[in-house]
Amino acid sequence: MATTDPGHTAAVSTAGPTATAADPAATDVPDLWFELPPGFTQFDLLEDPEERMLRMAEAVDPLFADAATPLQKFSLVISGEYALQTAIAAGAEHVSACLLRMPDGELSQGTLSVLVERPDTGPRDQDRRGSARRTALQWREQHPDAEVALIMLPYGPSALCIQDRELELPGVLFGLDDPVPATIRQVQFCVPLSTGPGSALFLFMTEDREHWTEYLDLLGTLMQSVSTQEPADDGPDDRGPDDRGPADGAPTDGGPADGGPAEKNPSGEGVAA
Repeated sequence: MATTDPGHTAAVSTAGPTATAADPAATDVPDLWFELPPGFTQFDLLEDPEERMLRMAEAVDPLFADAATPLQKFSLVISGEYALQTAIAAGAEHVSACLLRMPDGELSQGTLSVLVERPDTGPRDQDRRGSARRTALQWREQHPDAEVALIMLPYGPSALCIQDRELELPGVLFGLDDPVPATIRQVQFCVPLSTGPGSALFLFMTEDREHWTEYLDLLGTLMQSVSTQEPADDGPDDRGPDDRGPADGAPTDGGPADGGPAEKNPSGEGVAA
């Protein structure tokens, strides 16, 4: 199980397609890479759940030392495992949890998962802009109370959806008989792949809506790091021109469709709720 130390980042990737007789051009290279911000702990999805929780507890304890109470550390492990099992059932290829100290001194936790959807058939050079727009329009129809938009990342276009959800967590996780109600805020980024048909869905969830602005800044940095190339350690950005997309703040080509979501640039202001 990989962990991140404060002040460092970790590069992680989703698994790419494997070459077949029908498509010898496909390779085992990752679809994309991104960098985890400091304070995020990545889960090993193939590890035995009991061993994973023990390892998670071992990783959390020295990482936060006296910065978190035993109850807060326990809550991170339990909620992280629950979120992990839910994400694995949905087909996630990456799951990580964070426990962060916010500027006001409060501790806050959240969960990030990444799912990659790859259709069996489809053009290798998909209309990424059109795909992102269709996803945004679909989200707007499904979630009329959510904030939905199109944004341009260095990797390319992405649909964005921010909404609050009412959930019930299994009470057994907390030693209770009845389910525990919880209101969480989540943001989804649906990023059409540049390596072929399909898209990557980044989903971040937290109960801490009070510090949502800080989380948006953090997630903005994470999404800016998405690339087809493995990040260099503390080196310059080596993504090629095809991976960068428009410069930060540059307008995208064309405006939103009639009745469609507005487009925004990838700065913190662009994804603010």
